[in-house]
Amino acid sequence: MTIIFEESAVSIETLDTHLRDSGVVPYDVQPDHIRLRTEQGIAFTISIIADRKFIRFSTYLPLNRHASIDQKDALAKRLNVEIFLPVFTIDRDGDLIVAYSLPYTGALVAGTFVAIVNRFASLLEFVVETYGDGLIDFGAPTTVPAVVDAGSALTSGELLH
Repeated sequence: MTIIFEESAVSIETLDTHLRDSGVVPYDVQPDHIRLRTEQGIAFTISIIADRKFIRFSTYLPLNRHASIDQKDALAKRLNVEIFLPVFTIDRDGDLIVAYSLPYTGALVAGTFVAIVNRFASLLEFVVETYGDGLIDFGAPTTVPAVVDAGSALTSGELLH
């Protein structure tokens, strides 16, 4: 049976519930957006533009600070030509914005919404793997110390084990 949400029923709460029912678990849900991560950890956001009846999927991919604006613009143009679905732009900080708007005027087919969530996530991973060429730069991985000294753990209220 196809689940269809009437236009008036589309809300962050409805989308969150349907995602969870479909096996997609957001890592953060706020009144105005849902945050998810791809399997490789790339974060993206789902929000609703209620007055225009769109669900917006978006993220930014950090670009190498040493790359020229011409290199960054060329990447955005190449992605817009070669990748179907989102729009790629460069923001003021020189990072790559990836955005797609799904219309829900009249109604929203729930299965289509989940399919777009999964497609957007896999598309982000594909872009990073295929088009990164050293230009997409997440920086050095954050490390966590393997051992915490006993004094800081006791004052912070954490338990050592």
